[in-house]
Amino acid sequence: MVSFKNVNTKDYRKIKRGLKKQFKTFPCTSNDRSIIETFDIVSFDSKFPVTYYKTKILLVQGDLSNKHSKPVIEFIQESLKIDF
Repeated sequence: MVSFKNVNTKDYRKIKRGLKKQFKTFPCTSNDRSIIETFDIVSFDSKFPVTYYKTKILLVQGDLSNKHSKPVIEFIQESLKIDF
């Protein structure tokens, strides 16, 4: 699980648009009031959620060692201009 802190709404919208262009995404619903939005990214044989919280935290299920989530995490890092 990778978390990006202090992601403002403008950056989140830019990230979301880019992810929708590059990957297949499906919106999800959540009853958790601390979540602004969550959606799944679907690849050939895996699915993992991306969640944006009211506390300005963007959470990606997966890590850089996972071949399916790695391109998503790298895209977010490039969008936020963060080095890991």
